[in-house]
Amino acid sequence: MSAATASPAESPAKPRKQDGGKASALESSYETALRKACESAVSKQFGEQDLSLVDARGSVLHAASEGDDDDAPAESVRLFRLLLLACFRSRASDLHIEPKSDKAIVRIRIDGVMVTLVDDLPIEVFRRVIGVVRVLCQFDQSVKAEVLDGHFNVTVKGRRVDYRVSLTPAIHGMKLVLRVLDPANAPSRLHELGMIPWMFDKLRSTCNRDAALVLACGPTGSGKTTTLYSCLREIDVEQRNAITIEDPVEYQIEGATQIPIDSKQGHTFGGLLRSILRQDPDVILVGEIRDAETANVAMQAAMTGHLVFSTVHARDTIGSIFRLLDLGVEPYLVANALDVIIAQRLVRMLCPTCRKQVQPTLAQQLKLGKSIDGLSALYEPIGCAYCFDTGYYGRRGIFELLEMTDPLRDVVLKRPTMQQIRDVLRNGLFTSLQGYGFQLVANGITSFEEVDRVAGADA
Repeated sequence: MSAATASPAESPAKPRKQDGGKASALESSYETALRKACESAVSKQFGEQDLSLVDARGSVLHAASEGDDDDAPAESVRLFRLLLLACFRSRASDLHIEPKSDKAIVRIRIDGVMVTLVDDLPIEVFRRVIGVVRVLCQFDQSVKAEVLDGHFNVTVKGRRVDYRVSLTPAIHGMKLVLRVLDPANAPSRLHELGMIPWMFDKLRSTCNRDAALVLACGPTGSGKTTTLYSCLREIDVEQRNAITIEDPVEYQIEGATQIPIDSKQGHTFGGLLRSILRQDPDVILVGEIRDAETANVAMQAAMTGHLVFSTVHARDTIGSIFRLLDLGVEPYLVANALDVIIAQRLVRMLCPTCRKQVQPTLAQQLKLGKSIDGLSALYEPIGCAYCFDTGYYGRRGIFELLEMTDPLRDVVLKRPTMQQIRDVLRNGLFTSLQGYGFQLVANGITSFEEVDRVAGADA
């Protein structure tokens, strides 16, 4: 009888009880793989029994230290807790469980890269895990093959972690993706971002102004929202009225009014932005500038005495200017409203336990230029159990900051070319994304290949 069709008494999902959290000799292969991933972590502040599962309505469905029963529901809850613990221990940002014809595969995203944890999860066990998630998200149990989005949270040792849930029909069943929103894995203050001093000083001074427009740009998952929230935390929200408009609200800030986008109710970024301007705001955070209406209202707000933060999808700081112009914003508004644009990417840091020193190649020396002056060696990744054989452990930002100076405003007013803007920037203080990354390479923090992968197209 196959694992997918085994009866509950014969199912490989029914391992022996554990002694002190260690795997027993009869433990299933998938649970052994999960425990191995958990044990490879350095920090082990809590175990799966310490996780309290809280549903979408805020009710504790499975409290911490709950004993393991021998029935299938308790078993599926225990396995789900073990999956969540693996995410905690590995600092994963996403958990993927995808069904195949006769099994399911469990993968997690660590430092932006997918890593396979389990490749032989029985289908029956997978369905039980899906059942646990459905109950936590308060999904309608009669809906079986529709796209479902929900949320739940976990509390552990006084710490709360939120999870965004997506269930999508695939060929062999529903694919489950959990987005882990763990504040412990992200910087919360501006000084924790790791910017070079002049960038940090410029951004902090802009955050303390009464009126300005700060734009963060970069692809999805590059940390734009984290940077803007770090800026927002530099502001005394007790003395200033701060309002955010987001899709969805990812981080909660005490003292700020946070409004989620609801397209079903007709609540868009542009519409809500016009509305909150009647709420006497001092500071406004707009999740994203997607259209001309949002761009124009945000810029007018900055010019009429408000401090405005927002994001835009553009490759770099110069591209952000052209993105706004392409949306139909008048050049005079772009030139006069913008104050600071910051572009960013996340690069993986080399694992400190297995990185290897190597001689730079001639091509690397030519590309690194001044960054490698006086250096005779670089570092490259190797891979070990500590870093899940990736060669990297953790991520940090690389940044590019553009300040709208008077010479740059004059150029923008004339509908410039990209080269004209670059010519102006060469006469001031400006570090490109690639140049910033190469400084980290020279300091042994990351590898040349990583920076070339993330910011290789930089001119």
